Amino acid sequence: MTARPSFRVFVTRHHGGLVSAVLLRRHRVMFDTPPPAAMAEDLETALQRLAPQAALLVEDDAADRYLWSEQLELRRIDVEIHPGRPDPRGYVIARSTVPIRLGYAAAKLEGAPLYRVLVPRFDYSFVTEDLGAVPDTIRSLVFAALVGDATAALYDVRREVDEEIVEWSPIEAAGKQKNENDDADDPKPTLEEVAEDWVGLARAGRLRATVGVDPVFDAHAKLLEDPKLPSLLLVGPRGSGKTAFVRRLARGLLERGRGGGVRARLWATSADRIVAGMVYLGMWQQRCLAIAGEMSDSSDLLYVDRLADILTPAADGASIADLLAPGVIADELTLIAECDEAELVRARQKAPALVDAMRVVRMPEATSAQTIALLEPYGQRLSPPVAVTHDASRRLVELLAAFRRDTAFPGKALAFMDYLATRPAKKEPLSLGEVTEAFGAWSGLPVDLLSPERALDTKAIAAALAKGVVGQDHACEVAARVIARLKAGLDDPQRPVGTLLFAGPTGVGKTELAKQLARYLFGDAERLVRVDMSELVTGAAIARLITPSPSGTSLADRIRRQPLSVVLFDEIEKADAAAFDLLLGIVGDGRLTDALGRLVDFRMSLIVMTTNLGAADPKPAGFASQEPSVDHGAAIRAFFRPELIGRIDSILAFRPLPAFALERIVDLELDKLRARPGLVARNLRLEMSPAARARLAILGHDPKLGARPLRRTIEDHVVAPLADRMSRSPAWRDATVRIQAASEPGPADLTIP
Repeated sequence: MTARPSFRVFVTRHHGGLVSAVLLRRHRVMFDTPPPAAMAEDLETALQRLAPQAALLVEDDAADRYLWSEQLELRRIDVEIHPGRPDPRGYVIARSTVPIRLGYAAAKLEGAPLYRVLVPRFDYSFVTEDLGAVPDTIRSLVFAALVGDATAALYDVRREVDEEIVEWSPIEAAGKQKNENDDADDPKPTLEEVAEDWVGLARAGRLRATVGVDPVFDAHAKLLEDPKLPSLLLVGPRGSGKTAFVRRLARGLLERGRGGGVRARLWATSADRIVAGMVYLGMWQQRCLAIAGEMSDSSDLLYVDRLADILTPAADGASIADLLAPGVIADELTLIAECDEAELVRARQKAPALVDAMRVVRMPEATSAQTIALLEPYGQRLSPPVAVTHDASRRLVELLAAFRRDTAFPGKALAFMDYLATRPAKKEPLSLGEVTEAFGAWSGLPVDLLSPERALDTKAIAAALAKGVVGQDHACEVAARVIARLKAGLDDPQRPVGTLLFAGPTGVGKTELAKQLARYLFGDAERLVRVDMSELVTGAAIARLITPSPSGTSLADRIRRQPLSVVLFDEIEKADAAAFDLLLGIVGDGRLTDALGRLVDFRMSLIVMTTNLGAADPKPAGFASQEPSVDHGAAIRAFFRPELIGRIDSILAFRPLPAFALERIVDLELDKLRARPGLVARNLRLEMSPAARARLAILGHDPKLGARPLRRTIEDHVVAPLADRMSRSPAWRDATVRIQAASEPGPADLTIP
């Protein structure tokens, strides 16, 4: 009697404790995709994850190549592979060999003296008359495929594992039958236009996978037993797994439908997609009403992403929530939305009836241990796979906890694993040092700041800042102490990294020190977010700071996109009093609420403010003593609110620049000039005499503007004559340009050798 056809699963128990399960197929066809596979902590879970893929084969009438009535016998052979190594004379095949043990399956075919042979780890399949010839055949195939591979890759293949073949019958052949009362395929043209059916994506294997276990989802899994689910409001910080919860729910709905329960679809959309293209009055409202009509009295679910977005009123005062809420309150429409705790408070104020009609599901942040446990299985699903050592995983979690406070675990850790997958592939797991360096490249932060093993002296930080800020050693030392505090982990995690107020006359280096802080911390002055407070004199101007813009250039947009930044509020005394209400929230709690009611996190930003208060002094702002000419602190305390002053870490008085400092600035500007493409292309070298340097320092100084006019002076007296000479002599190159002072007081001379 012929055995009933069933699936065969090739099971591999790996050294890391994970179990992989792969469906065995009889043969491959042209343009074939890899066979269905799953991985989990145990065989039972792996088979549960493999079941939807097997069911899809049955539904699509594609299971014939995967069903077996024959008995498959698992055998093993040893193969010796010669590895390769790079050499200047060409890639060399080594004399030594790497032994590899492989498992293969053999089954006698009915009605003929033939055997089908499978090599699962290489997806090989062939038919033979003699099983005795199989080992040599497999050795030839594997040798041809692997000879010359890197030694590390071969050792990865040769790892000893426990393998077996199990017989498996997860579903009946009649699994394609549908519930007669099923209305899941009813046409929904509006939803199909603005949303995606995540249940359908899961059925097709195109829904992003989830890893590990979710205790919150497991606690609410019984909801799937009800034909119509309640509306859900997922509450938790960004990155806590709210969207992953919805993906798990979509897969649960898929399993429920295949098990004979009520079939339903989960439509995923957002406020932006709902209103996209709706340019005329009443168009988006009509679309919302159409969505509500298509969802009415249906088992389907509507996932709208952020609750704050659908609560935001349009120009006419209405919101998407206003049109969907009646159906939710009447239990005719199942809605799923996300928010954090602060957004939940505001939602209760704006739409209490809607919130009360939804079941609140709180999503707490994952612990460090839970996050570390997810990194290995998540990394194995990436392409190419990413692996990190246990020590490196702990370091990664520590770094993310310290330097990315705007996002919760596990989301920020999994996002970093996605980043690692974009880097050059590596066979061995990433070490602690490699992860630290990768985090530095990802965040822009220097490795010396990130690595506890490396010492970072405050004086060394101050010296690095002083390279670009001349004559303000005290200010550089105070700013360096803020960075040292960050490295030591002694900064307040509920406030910005630091809040500094730079006080002093124009042109003494306040803005330049802010740029140097951005360069030191992130390697790029573009990480300086500059807000000109002199422009914030009206309510409309202040609103632009917190209103998301299509170009993404508002303050809220830039910090949400990159919270690791230096934020410069320039000349704060010139802003309207309403702007200080924003500053109080930023420097006090490190938070700002944008125009859509969303929180913007400034807790990983360094806040710098500048002011000219107290700088109106009869002494010139240029060549002066090292002592401040005025008491900036008294002027500042008299102008600003006490609550703002109390939130500032340090008020730094910038001194007027002495003569030697201005000459040093001349050297810095000359270094920038040497790097310009025109001089580099012609190999023209610039040299300047001490007299010329002193002359330019005098010409570039202004009693009121400090060193600010110096750049223009160099453009006028050095760059302009040099450009004229280069324009008149196209062949002039490979020369030294010596800048010398004139014998009589006046502009610097440009001497061409």
